[in-house]
Amino acid sequence: MALPKLMHPTFELTVPSTKQKCKFRPFVVKEEKLLLMAKQSTEQSDIVNVLKQIITNCDVGSQLDVDSLASFDVEYLFLKLRAKSVNNLIDLSYTDYEDEERYDFKVNVDEIEITYDPTHTNIVKLSDQTGIVMKYPSMNLMSDMLGGEPVVDILFTMIKGCMQEYYDGDKITNFKDCKPEEVDEFVDNLPTSVIKDFELFFDTMPKMYHKLEYKNKKGTDRVIELKTLEDFFTFR
Repeated sequence: MALPKLMHPTFELTVPSTKQKCKFRPFVVKEEKLLLMAKQSTEQSDIVNVLKQIITNCDVGSQLDVDSLASFDVEYLFLKLRAKSVNNLIDLSYTDYEDEERYDFKVNVDEIEITYDPTHTNIVKLSDQTGIVMKYPSMNLMSDMLGGEPVVDILFTMIKGCMQEYYDGDKITNFKDCKPEEVDEFVDNLPTSVIKDFELFFDTMPKMYHKLEYKNKKGTDRVIELKTLEDFFTFR
């Protein structure tokens, strides 16, 4: 007698950057095996690949292109999938640097959403008629930035990796259609005044956010800000 094909409940999640509604199933054993493999790896790229593979596996019919998602999309979807599949409560512990005591917290993942800065824009203007349309960094790009590059190199790699289009009035040039050396030359010749606009784009782009507050044993009020997947938990 053949074993039955197990059925799993499904639920809907919205991709933060695109507002696309997608249907997912919870983790099963094969996803837990992937997480165990990720825990044993010291390579950030292995963890990124596991996150993307789990989202792809659990996607039910939406045909989501995970590689095109913003880094915060991947983090958010994985966190919500984990909450639906394992537990919506995450145990976190922090050692206070002032009193050297450990403080324990329970974070409800269901309460965590993406925060949006009302001042944020994905347009970097060069003049009244010209400018650059930015896209959000992918998880792959963010992972590549952890290779120990100097801060200046990281910034400019991020800028070039997130430039989507150059517009001059109605004329549009897509950066993916340009040669790398052409993009390098274009960036090198940008006015220095726009660097702060690029930095503002990255600083204000959507992100996961949760705040923990407590008073330590010396009476000092403390705030812990959780902004990335690594802040919420180590793959466990």
